[in-house]
Amino acid sequence: MKLRTLFILDAIISLLFALGFLLGPATMLKFFGLTGGKTEVLLVQVVGAALVGFGALAWIGKDAEDLSAMQGVTVSLLIFNAIGFVVTLLAMLSQVTRAGSAWLLVLMFLLAAAGYAYFQFAGPRE
Repeated sequence: MKLRTLFILDAIISLLFALGFLLGPATMLKFFGLTGGKTEVLLVQVVGAALVGFGALAWIGKDAEDLSAMQGVTVSLLIFNAIGFVVTLLAMLSQVTRAGSAWLLVLMFLLAAAGYAYFQFAGPRE
């Protein structure tokens, strides 16, 4: 896989989740086995807004030709996904939710972080 492909996949997944979080926050919360109070809805919409930003960053990164710019995007998305993985894994291990679907978030953050780590530290920069 090329880094450009990872950027595209990450952008699409981020933007799809962002749409769900922004347009159907209560449904998304229920899907992940979380309560849908006003506070939770607000917070998931803020997460949706953040995902729009990270999705846009990945989308813009796919066309970067400058190695320094591409590395900056890669490091930023690596940090975001690594932290997302740790936070969601700890939440699952502490049984914040017991919905099996919430493991999807853990897996997505793990795969994205692993992909960005590969390209940052071992893989080609193309």
